[in-house]
Amino acid sequence: MTMTQARIEWAPDALYNVRRSPETQAAINGLAARMAEAAGPGFEWSSMQGARRPQGRWRAIVYPRTAAARMRNASENTLVRVLGSVR
Repeated sequence: MTMTQARIEWAPDALYNVRRSPETQAAINGLAARMAEAAGPGFEWSSMQGARRPQGRWRAIVYPRTAAARMRNASENTLVRVLGSVR
């Protein structure tokens, strides 16, 4: 007895469209905003869609905006500490 394998035909833009959907953007932006808030004053976030080579993932960064925040991050690893604590 042989089993037949299901064939999947991928729509060329399906995953790209999921990555740029408003729901995906909202989830990533919300996580970045919560991380920046948990890190404290002086931390900000921004997001954008990467180049389509081939994925074009939506991504966000959290970074220290002020000199005081940079110093605090360097001495206390603030961003590393909040990375695992925010959901």
